[in-house]
Amino acid sequence: MRFISSQALVAIVASLLLSSVASAEENWSDDDTPIVPQVLKITNLLRTLDLSKPLVREITSAAVLNIVQEDVHEYYFPVDQAYTANLAHISAENRKTKEALEVTKDPEFVDSDFQYYKIKLASPLKPGEKVQITVKTSLTNMIRPFPTHVGQFERQQFVFFGNPFALTAYPAVKQKTTVITPSSVLEVHEHPPDGEVAVKNNQVILGPYNDLQALEHGIFEIQYQLTGPVQHIRHLRRDVEVSQWGSNLAVEEHYNFINKGAELKGHFSRIDYQRNPMGVRDGNAVLAFQTQVPKLARDIYFRDEIGNISTSTLSAQPDHVLLTMKPRFPLFGGWTTTWYIGYNAPLDGYLRHIPNSDRYVLKVPVYVPMKETSYEEVDIRVVLPEGAKNVKVHVPYEVESIEHSTTKTYMDSVGRYTVSIQAKNLIEEHAQDMLIEYEYSSVSYLTKPLAAAALLMAIFGSSMVLSRLDFRIGGSTLKN
Repeated sequence: MRFISSQALVAIVASLLLSSVASAEENWSDDDTPIVPQVLKITNLLRTLDLSKPLVREITSAAVLNIVQEDVHEYYFPVDQAYTANLAHISAENRKTKEALEVTKDPEFVDSDFQYYKIKLASPLKPGEKVQITVKTSLTNMIRPFPTHVGQFERQQFVFFGNPFALTAYPAVKQKTTVITPSSVLEVHEHPPDGEVAVKNNQVILGPYNDLQALEHGIFEIQYQLTGPVQHIRHLRRDVEVSQWGSNLAVEEHYNFINKGAELKGHFSRIDYQRNPMGVRDGNAVLAFQTQVPKLARDIYFRDEIGNISTSTLSAQPDHVLLTMKPRFPLFGGWTTTWYIGYNAPLDGYLRHIPNSDRYVLKVPVYVPMKETSYEEVDIRVVLPEGAKNVKVHVPYEVESIEHSTTKTYMDSVGRYTVSIQAKNLIEEHAQDMLIEYEYSSVSYLTKPLAAAALLMAIFGSSMVLSRLDFRIGGSTLKN
């Protein structure tokens, strides 16, 4: 155990550590054994934990040896069930060739303690051969502010709690963990306390550890400073409306935002802020939001849900338009705000016609993320042209649900086919395109104008009949 700051602070953090250890030991049993086939052995493993941003990113590089007399086709990566809700993204690659490897959640190998992810090797691993595999994970809501409240110009501190060992499904001959923080480390605690810990400026070296069993676990806690806000979107609703008759794509997004950094101690002082604006810039307050809209977007608008009380500006970039929104007040930890933006864009940049058929493919982003921001819930609604049918949806990653329904808007006769997608725990890595393929015949193009023409004819016909009626008392029914 290494102590770096004051003894009083050490005592407080230690008490938190003990409570965390007790909680963790309740969840971890001493007889944890992997349920995956023990056909591999890790000869060396290097893990990097990056805490320099609000999102925790972990990179694990393992040299893996085939120890059985048959080919091995997959490598299993365990995730503690306590952290499955925090796992936002996982990917794997061959460390030498950088070839991406397929990663899937294995429904067979799962228990109350661990969820195993199956990584398919690029080629079968022969007996006695080695391969180097790199697994990258991104986790949300893994750090907590400590103390929970800070002054207007104070810097916030965070505590991260985790496993000093890289969690593996196979025994490891040797492994080491490097923790990177944005500034000098304030505190490091490890349980058991006789572990090997070295602190060098903004890095903490855990290990090396030798001859570890599969699913080896322990406790360590680190305290460090982190400037800047912890941006979190509690809910995003993204509406996309396709109009082939008008060759237009209309997009509107509704945001519910919270700063999850340390909360403000006391009240906000506008006078102090005007006197020392740089002090707030170095703190944890949000001063502005930035998002991207397509370069050919038009009719761009921004509104606060309670009225337009913020300032917004547009600036042209080489491949997009940057929308900057500046709220009236700096948003400190625990503060929330809501707003929505929208725009129209030419449809030909997103829609492709499949030759010699009545089918079309719509390619649009699932969502456009803000940097270093986590999204708790994202609801996407895509409204297709009236008459669209035989719809197929492809989302590049697993989502909570995909529902099909009908939406009725102006001048609709039967309603418009609607695809509703719900996703949770999204980050920048999920900013990918989704594909929606549908059938839209030439007759469907006439649905809207025919409906409008029928409505106009009904109005004119009714007007002609009403104009010939005599509504005078005692008069004839029809005029002469």
